[in-house]
Amino acid sequence: MIRVDNVIMSKSKKILGAALLLFVIGWIYYFSLFHIPHPAADFKDGTRYLIVRRGESLSEIAANLEKTGAISSKSNFIFFSKLFSKTTKMKTGRYAIRPDDSIADIIDIIVRGFATPFNVVIPEGYTMAEMASLLHSKIDMEISGFRNLMSDPDLLDSLGIEADNLEGYLAPSTYNFFYEENPENVVIKMTDHFFGSLPDSFEIKANELGLTFHEAVTLASMIEEEAMIDSERSVIAAVYLNRLKKRWRLECDPTVIYALGGLDRPLYRKDLNYDSPYNTYKYFGLPPGPISNPGVKSLEAAVNPAKSEYMFFVARGDGSHVFTRTLREHINAKNRIKKNNRNS
Repeated sequence: MIRVDNVIMSKSKKILGAALLLFVIGWIYYFSLFHIPHPAADFKDGTRYLIVRRGESLSEIAANLEKTGAISSKSNFIFFSKLFSKTTKMKTGRYAIRPDDSIADIIDIIVRGFATPFNVVIPEGYTMAEMASLLHSKIDMEISGFRNLMSDPDLLDSLGIEADNLEGYLAPSTYNFFYEENPENVVIKMTDHFFGSLPDSFEIKANELGLTFHEAVTLASMIEEEAMIDSERSVIAAVYLNRLKKRWRLECDPTVIYALGGLDRPLYRKDLNYDSPYNTYKYFGLPPGPISNPGVKSLEAAVNPAKSEYMFFVARGDGSHVFTRTLREHINAKNRIKKNNRNS
């Protein structure tokens, strides 16, 4: 009888102990996960962002959360991630952590991959190389994959682009891109936006000017690089089209800069002799393709040139240009600008 009582008491103690343990775990879970205040006093005023990088350990993720003020203790985050077997289920990405998110919420957001995209601004006139660098710095996009796609014949064919590469067809705009987004997704979004934002009757108007679609995009890229004032875009288009009609060299400085791979210095006279089909000082006609990715206003100007007999233009140095009809007027304009710059 004593032995039976002992067995019953032993089992009761085990049940009681297990129940107590579950109660303690539940208590800790409830109060720790849902009621730990955020240590940053200003966190209530805004969202924090966490980037979970490929190959990051649980400890590194927890430390980054603590650093942003999203959690009060990285050890709590680690403990509960391990307790509920979430340590190997954390997904890479950028995550928005709100002031009222608990540790449980944060774990759930990361495990389920509820990522938040970046707002990425692609400026007008950026080249493919500049875009690749920008996207790598903003969303950690793989540069090599992006570059390989730029001249992928199958991709170009699928997009209906009759060119050797995508230069000129990646629309400048503000995009929502996810952390480490697939380069092909990026390209598709940007080319879709390019074709979706083309000015009305772009190809028809280009053909009426004697230009192919690709040539019109190329001209637009040159306008983009030359113009800083919107009202001058159509006038610059007229100058280049007037030169094409007279079979003059276009003599566009930005085409030489592009041929040289971009410059962080002024263009030198010797550069004008650089042998490249993109050097419009050396070769007649438009270059083989765009020299940057133009915005809508430059595309619009390329097929809607001003009615003008101007053949030359020279920069004043304030973003505007002086337009002239004859070489003598052009030389006089350059001399006046030089004199004014010396006197200012």
